[in-house]
This record gives sequence, C-alpha cells and structure tokens, in this order.
Amino acid sequence: MRLFHILWAGQAVSLIGSSVTAFGAGIWVYDQTGSPTAFTLMVLAATLPGIVLLPLAGALVDRWDRRRAMLLSDAGTATVTLLALALVSAGLFAVWQVYVVAVLLSVFKAIQWPAFSALVGEIVPREHLSKANGRVGLAEAVGEVLGAVIAGSLYGVLGLRGLLLVDVLTFTAALGTMLWSLRRMPPAPARDRDRSAPLTGELSAGWRYIRARPGLSGLLLFFAVNNFGMQWVIVLVPPLVLSLSGPTAYGIVEAVGWAGMVIGGAVISVTREPRHRVRAILTVAAVQALLVVAMGAGHAVWTAAAGMFGILAGYAVTNAVTATLWQRKTPQEVQGRVFAVRRMIAWSAQPLAYATAGPLAQFVATPLVNPGGPLAGSLGQVTGGGTAGGIALVFLAAAPLLLGIVVFTALRPRVRLLEQELPDAPAPAAPTPASPPAADLTPAVTPGAAPQPTSV
Repeated sequence: MRLFHILWAGQAVSLIGSSVTAFGAGIWVYDQTGSPTAFTLMVLAATLPGIVLLPLAGALVDRWDRRRAMLLSDAGTATVTLLALALVSAGLFAVWQVYVVAVLLSVFKAIQWPAFSALVGEIVPREHLSKANGRVGLAEAVGEVLGAVIAGSLYGVLGLRGLLLVDVLTFTAALGTMLWSLRRMPPAPARDRDRSAPLTGELSAGWRYIRARPGLSGLLLFFAVNNFGMQWVIVLVPPLVLSLSGPTAYGIVEAVGWAGMVIGGAVISVTREPRHRVRAILTVAAVQALLVVAMGAGHAVWTAAAGMFGILAGYAVTNAVTATLWQRKTPQEVQGRVFAVRRMIAWSAQPLAYATAGPLAQFVATPLVNPGGPLAGSLGQVTGGGTAGGIALVFLAAAPLLLGIVVFTALRPRVRLLEQELPDAPAPAAPTPASPPAADLTPAVTPGAAPQPTSV
C-alpha cells in the first residue's frame, strides 16, 4: 500500500490544482463576457470531449503500461497549463482559447481516469481495494472543496495567472511522485494482448464484455438512469438557493454538500467494505431519493444543505464500493476499455440533464405551481410558487424515477445476485522485485494508431 499512498498523494495535490484552474477559469470567463452562455459552453468544452473519447482512451490504456499512460496524461496536462500560463502572462489570452484549453485538458483526463482506476487494481491487494477507492473519492472531494476555496479567495489577489501558477506547482508534485513510483513499482503484470490487432476493432470490446454479463449491464443501466435523475437535482440546487436567499447561502450549501462527500470518503476509507456491495449501492440510492423528496417538499435553504450533505456523502460511499466491485469482476487485460465505457455511460447523463433541467423548471414546472396554475391548489401548496417552487416540483418529479430504478434493479436477479453468480477475475500475478525502468517511456503502440459529482 505504500506505493499507492505516495501515488495517491501526488494525484490528490494535482486534483486541487485542477480544481483551482477550473473555478478560476469559470470566474475569468464570466468576468470577461458577463454571459451565462459563455460559462456553460466552457463547462461543455471541459466535459464532452472526454466523454466522447473515453472508449478510445480505454483501448489505448489496455495496450500501454498504465503507469506510463498516467505519466503521459500528467505531462500533457502540465504542458497545456503552462501554455495557458504563458498566454495569460503575455496578455494574449482570449475566451476562445479557454475553450481550446478546456478541450485539451478533457482529452488528457480521459486517459488519466481509466489508467489510474486500472492501476489501483494492479498495485493494491484485493482486501484493501475498498479502502483505496474510498481514499480516491476522498481526494476528489477535498480537491473540489480546497479548489473552490483557493480560487474564490485568491482570484481577486492573484488573478487567473496566479491560479494557473498554483496549478503548475501541483502538477510538478504529481509528476514527481509518478516518476518516483515508476522506479520502485514492480513490473506491470503481463496482459494477454495482441498489439498488432487493429485498434478500431478493440473500441467496442469494453461494451461487448459488459453486454455479455447481464449483472454488469444491469448495474450500468441503473447508474445511467440514476445519474440522469440525480443530475436534475444537483444542477438545479444553485438557482434554488439563489432564488430563496442569495450568494452567501449558496456558498454555505455548496460547502456543506462537499463536506458530506469528504466525510463519506473518510468513513469508507477506514471502515470495512460492505459484504453485499450491490445491496449497499441500492440502499444508498434509495436514501438519496428520499432526500430529494425532502428537498422538494421543504424548498428551503436548510433542507437543500441537509439534502446535499447526504447525497454527496452517499456518492462517496457508492463510488468506492462500485469501483471495488468492477475491479474484482473485470480482468486486468480489459479494465481500461471496460472502465472507460462504464464512465462514458455514467457521465453521458450529465449534458442531457443539464440541457433539460433548466427549461423543464423554468418553462414547464414554474407555470404549473404559480398562482392560477393547474397545480397551484395541490402540489403548489407543498412547493410554493415562483422559481423555487418550479425547481421543487422538478425535484418531486425526479424522486419517482430515482426510487423506481432502485426497485426495478432490486427485482432483477442477475443484478441482485451479481456478486454470487459472476466469479471474481483472476488476481494480478504476484509481483517480482522492482527493476529500473526502461529509458524509453514511449507507450508501446503502433504509430498513428475527461464539475458535478456522479456515480460511476
């Protein structure tokens, strides 16, 4: 576990820097344009390319040494950040360049995530996987919290240039730990892969593996539907709180929510993993759905804060348990492709939820509960009227979807009995003593040949 903790610490510091840049760039774009559309385009540029490229990234990660794939990702991210820093320092940075930077960072993130997820399964003993995955989730949550605090408090003093410099320093730490780890890790386990096979023929291999196992495909369907419904809620919390109170209250709700994820990650990283992982996943999802009902019925700042605390704490637990389950059930040689498909489908719910939640709340739900609306005398008495009432009605509409997919999944024997029916994949071969790394760090591949929380 020592190697994992050193590698994890470097990646955790890097996540803080990435979060600082993301928050700082968002503030800068809004300062320059005053346009919510420009801001949302930046968010889209930072997420969509990585989602689209995940299958290709997963196929490449399965061909390459996962450690060197991570090194490539970290080095590429640092290079892009340095270029952005140079442009800002020279006074040449423009809004369109922010979009280009966001796209490039999204591409390198698409490589980093499946590589790191598969690498954890290689270097961490199986009995410690749940704790390791909990610490990964904890690092992500702490990165978001500290990134928002640092960017929000220092942007007025340092500007975007200073925040980018902070990011560069954090990437230096990540690259340093990665290079240190490369020299001390045992050789990567042998993976039975034909590298001469056409890459295009492997892009669908991750999906074929999942589709052939009804338990895994059913679990993936659950997360796709659950993420869609939950993203309706999470993306509408800011306008709900802002309409009820103001920016200060929104900051408090945001901090309370991420504190829940930090605490959830800390708890799962030090406790024994659940014996029945699928049951734990569905139980957490059911509790989250009930919290959504409370948020819709309460339509108050304190219910939003309490609900977000519980929802994000649940995400920390679910993500750690789910990661352990997939690592145990997926052979090492296909983990990159399988994990990439898994995250692509989970993340694909985000842009769809973002595109529909706002119009649904503004143009459909709000008129229904406003005075004189069709539901003003019934549900409107619970939700209230106005923007907050419309958003609360969307929450109440999301709850049956969230509870329904839990019940539907629990009634499917292949998913419910997944852990008993699908045997664990073979464990990685016992490591041999570490040897010095090869001088050539180029991935072995034929030439020419991816901020909102979700469950994955």
